[in-house]
Amino acid sequence: MAELRTLMLLLEQAERERDAALAQCTEAQTRLGRAQAQIDDLRRFDGQYHQRWHNEGQSGLGIETLRCYQSYGQRLLEAIGQQGQLIQHLDQRLQTCRAELQARELRLASLRKLIERRQQELLQKQERQDQKITDEWAARSALGARGPHSAGHP
Repeated sequence: MAELRTLMLLLEQAERERDAALAQCTEAQTRLGRAQAQIDDLRRFDGQYHQRWHNEGQSGLGIETLRCYQSYGQRLLEAIGQQGQLIQHLDQRLQTCRAELQARELRLASLRKLIERRQQELLQKQERQDQKITDEWAARSALGARGPHSAGHP
């Protein structure tokens, strides 16, 4: 019985660890989603920026304005590159979280299976004890029904 209580405590701890791993995965997924949305916004803005630059360039731009456009465009590309690196990092973090969650789920399932087996063993032990008591009672009842002198005497 004490072993079963210990296993139940371990199960509760494993459930808390699994829940924490699930929360980390959810947070990692959310962060990755936000980062991907941000890079999509940056790329969309970059496309619009270059289109605007192209349109304004056809009407003629001064050299200083052209340098400003190019400089800003370069910084925008750098921001997109940095965001891409962040996405790679966040994706790796998410994969790590998923692996950790899978390991926690496996441990939880193993503990549940072990508890199930221990409960089954305890049930079988109790059934054997009950059967032994029933057998002893039946033997005593049969002995008592014959009477004290009928055992071995005609």
